[in-house]
Amino acid sequence: MHPARSWGRALRDFAPVAAVLALCPLVAAFAPDPAVPLARIRALVDAERSLGLFVEPSMHRWVAAHPPLLLDNQIAYVAAHIPVLVAVLVWVWFARPAAFRLARDAVVATQAIAVLGYVLVPTAPPRMLAGLGYGDVASLGTRGIERLLMSPYAAMPSVHAAVALIVGGTVFRLARPWPVRALAVLYPFAVVAETMATGNHLWLDALGGAVTAVAGYAAARALRRAPRYRSNVTVPVQPNS
Repeated sequence: MHPARSWGRALRDFAPVAAVLALCPLVAAFAPDPAVPLARIRALVDAERSLGLFVEPSMHRWVAAHPPLLLDNQIAYVAAHIPVLVAVLVWVWFARPAAFRLARDAVVATQAIAVLGYVLVPTAPPRMLAGLGYGDVASLGTRGIERLLMSPYAAMPSVHAAVALIVGGTVFRLARPWPVRALAVLYPFAVVAETMATGNHLWLDALGGAVTAVAGYAAARALRRAPRYRSNVTVPVQPNS
């Protein structure tokens, strides 16, 4: 490992990511009673209905009619989000070190804004509403290890959509092979489709996630202008000649 890429450096560079992800179990521990979060998701459902764009139950019914596909989407929702994020950040850290701080800070700020939203305006996922056809998945995440790691009332904004947008944008900007860049463009759309099909989010939650991602990226850009940030910026590793 190059001296500038030491384990100590890695711990310092990735510590903010670990810290902001560690907020999720804390939010889960203080999740409120369901009445208010359920009222909020009803209001969002009514908003989508008023626009004629309440499509999530139809998506779920189609996926639920193909149980292996539903299971794959549920596993991806729970298990793929953080590994993909960490893998992309590790790739940037090694391959594009000059871009690492911006990518990391955008993720950290985005996650922090989303967590703040979960504390101030906890919102249930649509699958918890009776009568919408989500009976088979309504109670997921309300008990067991998943309940300890994330509040069940963390639907608005969709942090999955927000971070997928940051991750996809980072890979698109920094990768060179066009197939990889094409996958980076498709990734956020695939994540949003997965969250809607599993009953975990509405498209309005994804829109909120996109706004959160833009705010997080703007915060990271603003941080780059801070004198202390510039004095501690990671020095790019120069390739051997």
